[in-house]
Amino acid sequence: MKTEIIIRNLRIHGYHGLKEAEKALGQIFEVDITCDMHTDVPPRDVMEDTVCYGEICDLVVSVSENEVFNLIETLAERIASAIFASFPPIQKVRVEIRKPRAPIRHIVNHVGIAIERDRHG
Repeated sequence: MKTEIIIRNLRIHGYHGLKEAEKALGQIFEVDITCDMHTDVPPRDVMEDTVCYGEICDLVVSVSENEVFNLIETLAERIASAIFASFPPIQKVRVEIRKPRAPIRHIVNHVGIAIERDRHG
C-alpha cells in the first residue's frame, strides 16, 4: 500500500541565490513536498503508523535557516536528504521550490525547480 504525505505552498524565508541582493535581503520561497510511504498493512489510526507533516515542515525550515545555498536545486537536494535521514518510512520524495519574486526582468508568476528522489537510488 502506498500513502502520500502532501505539503503544498510552505512559505519560507531564506538567503539563497546567486545575486548579492538575494543573499543580503533574502526572499520568500514556496515549497511543495510529496513523500511516498509504502506499507504492507493498513494504518491503525495511530501517529506511529505515519509521518507528521508538521515535522516535515519544521525540517524544511531548519534546512533553509541553517545554510545558505547559491542554487535552489542544492536546497532541494538537502531537503530530500534530510527527509530520508529523519523519516525512515519515506521511500520517495518530490521537492518543488518556487521563487515568486525572482530577480529577473521578465514578468512571471514564479520560477522554480523540482526534484524527485528515491531512497534506494
